[in-house]
Amino acid sequence: MIRLHSLTRRGTAVEQNRREASNGAYSVMRIAATTGAFGIVFAFCTSMVAQPGPPQQRDATIFPMTPARCNDMKLHRVIKPGAPVGCERLREVKFGYFGFDGQTHVDGEVVVLDAVAGHVLQIFETLRRRQFPIAKARSMDLYNGDDEASMSDNNTSAFNDRAIAGGGRISIHAFGLAIDINPIQNPYVRRTDRVLSFSPKAGIAYVDRTNLRPGMAEAIIDVFSDHGFNIWGGDWHNPKDYQHFQVSRDLAYQLARASSSVAASLFEHELNEYQACIGASTIRKNSDRKSCTHGGP
Repeated sequence: MIRLHSLTRRGTAVEQNRREASNGAYSVMRIAATTGAFGIVFAFCTSMVAQPGPPQQRDATIFPMTPARCNDMKLHRVIKPGAPVGCERLREVKFGYFGFDGQTHVDGEVVVLDAVAGHVLQIFETLRRRQFPIAKARSMDLYNGDDEASMSDNNTSAFNDRAIAGGGRISIHAFGLAIDINPIQNPYVRRTDRVLSFSPKAGIAYVDRTNLRPGMAEAIIDVFSDHGFNIWGGDWHNPKDYQHFQVSRDLAYQLARASSSVAASLFEHELNEYQACIGASTIRKNSDRKSCTHGGP
């Protein structure tokens, strides 16, 4: 009989202390803006009456890191001395998303490497259009860079300057080239002998991956792979990291070493090669995605 336990990565969360970047922001794509409604017709007279509508949705945008925003990340241990990429190479992607409550939320944000920011924006735009539910996507500043706290809060996140779970080599999250989505629905699972450990603990409810439910990553593997995040932790043998999507480790190092413009061109080249490989398959299968992916995690 397999016993089920929880697995802790590290740390505790603190309250959010962040500022909206107001200078140097540039808009990439307008989602929508909806306000108000038309009025009611009464006998003998007509008047326009404003009616409550859905929350106004802010534009999906990509922001460069301001000095103030960078200092906040350092203060909250999201970026540390010796990080593989500096603030000048990071971008904050803000977006709307479809929640588990059936409503559209406008406070989504993740931090990623500049070379992939446009594609990350498209990923979350596609998830919103598909009405794939996301619990929340908040700054890692809120959690003091504590991955376990973020996961326990079911927070979708990207950049975080840390090592991989269990210690050892640096995580691809430290390059801004990995995204964790809905950690409770998509937990990190490690097997030791006949014991399964889950992080976050609530992820134990999603141990059966054949019972597909809203928010589970199996439904959106294609969305991430179509935009260059074609390594999925759910494919790994042990541990399995169902929440985790990333580029290859070799590509991460190449993008970090290159200038912003060269990195963007390199990423597009790798993506075009992958899409050409996938396009050559008559029936798109999981095995095709893996065989068309160069490099490992």
